Amino acid sequence: MSADCPFCHPAGDRLFHLGRQVLGIWDGYPVSPGHALLVPKRHVASWFEATLEEQRELIDSISLAREVIERDHEPDGFNVGINIGAAAGQTVPHLHLHVIPRYAGDMADPRGGVRGVIPQKQNYLRAADEGFIARDREDASTAASLQALVRGGEDDPLLPHLKSHLDAAQLARFAVAFVLPSGVDLIDEHLRDLCARQGRFEFLTGDYQGVTDPDALERLLDIQAQHSDHVELRVYTSSDRSFHPKTYIFEGAATGGVAFVGSSNLTRTALSQGVEWNYRVVPSREAAGFQQVLGGFEALFADPATVPLDQAWIDAYRSRRPQVSESAKGNRVEVTAERPEPPPQPHEVQKEALAELERTRAEGARAGLVVLATGLGKTWLSAFDSHRPEFGRVLFVAHREEILGQALKTFRRIRPTAKLGLYTGEQKDASAEILFASVQTLSRATHLNRFERDAFDYVIVDEFHHADARTYRRLIDYFEPKFLLGLTATPERTDGGNLLALCGENLVYRCGVQEAIERGFLASYRYFGVPDSVDYTNIPWRSPKFDEEQLN
Repeated sequence: MSADCPFCHPAGDRLFHLGRQVLGIWDGYPVSPGHALLVPKRHVASWFEATLEEQRELIDSISLAREVIERDHEPDGFNVGINIGAAAGQTVPHLHLHVIPRYAGDMADPRGGVRGVIPQKQNYLRAADEGFIARDREDASTAASLQALVRGGEDDPLLPHLKSHLDAAQLARFAVAFVLPSGVDLIDEHLRDLCARQGRFEFLTGDYQGVTDPDALERLLDIQAQHSDHVELRVYTSSDRSFHPKTYIFEGAATGGVAFVGSSNLTRTALSQGVEWNYRVVPSREAAGFQQVLGGFEALFADPATVPLDQAWIDAYRSRRPQVSESAKGNRVEVTAERPEPPPQPHEVQKEALAELERTRAEGARAGLVVLATGLGKTWLSAFDSHRPEFGRVLFVAHREEILGQALKTFRRIRPTAKLGLYTGEQKDASAEILFASVQTLSRATHLNRFERDAFDYVIVDEFHHADARTYRRLIDYFEPKFLLGLTATPERTDGGNLLALCGENLVYRCGVQEAIERGFLASYRYFGVPDSVDYTNIPWRSPKFDEEQLN
């Protein structure tokens, strides 16, 4: 013991637990109501100097501390942690483990938890630089410290600001004169994440001078197809009337509100490289100005000259769109020409599989199974192989909508102008050239009967190891494509089902995990087994997973 140590001689009213080797003490300077400390009786400086028995009793005492805290408090969560050494914040050189109850609303943004020991690193879900997040607070001094002007270029591009606010907003509204595929690609995942967490995205662009690329609009339609209730797309039909707004507005509980008004179109150059000036409008600093920006957007979004952006409009726009050089007629168009990305190319394993698929079809096969280890690009392979003149319509089937969304993005890279659509519980675009369908939906008779048996020239069944299930069998037995491709990483079934029988006993190509590692396509791995004593026998199976309430 140490005579000067507050944990060696704690006051009696602070003691809530007396164990064999561990004491439970209420913190003298609590972070939150109920903040508890667990300390070894023996005066030992750090966790690494404690005995194994002391460490075990400290760990076991965490649950006890939680029970004691919950007798008098109703926390919504806990932080449990240890500071070891002065550099890590240890102020008393006697090992102590913090059990800190947390309450909803006790800080503005708790995401990242104990990572907050270095505040700017706390929330790894944001962009790396905390300075890019401009939060609107009641404290005007916080907003006043933000630079109003985003100057662009390599030192202060607009893109990180947009990403940060998309990651925190509940509502994003963009009005941009011109949009190119490169601009959509830069924020695609952030837009999808906004919609996935029930946020809303409103987007307005124009057809002035034919600068906006229809391929970019197709990609926005893809996002809308997957999140139809959360995305509204409109286009301003200019009729040669100048249309040059560039405004990005964000609202939501986490961010308050902020708008960027200026010169950046939705293109890679404008967002990440070009010298583009955008003025940041924060409500707590310029309430009237922010409301004017909002009002201006809403008026333009509802203007009689704006129409919904849909596939029919894009098709018509493609047919009448002039070349930019022709439409400008000597006037300078304010979008820097960008070289289109080269089309993706198959890697060595995919080339081998493609060659085998071509060979098996030449021999008359109408179905086949390809086994590729996870990470080798099964979806890419199907996109490459089905992109042939003889395969007009393509059906891609999977059991999870996340897979369908990822597949749609992949096919879009291969076929930028194709008509892609979803057929799920919420979205049913039966006329799409390439249809991405949920097996749970399409396998129902009412939906299958909407299609002729030969409606699709090429059918792809992802995760083919599920194919012996009734839903898959019903679908496979119904359609009569020119070719059916089964894809899986795990062809071996534990229930005795015969996958090859569904593909005409035709294993076209196989590259498993071990071969992929040996050829340098995948990294080696190690298995870790975790013991689980739970008996799952009596837990009911709901749809494709265990009943979550019963699991809890």
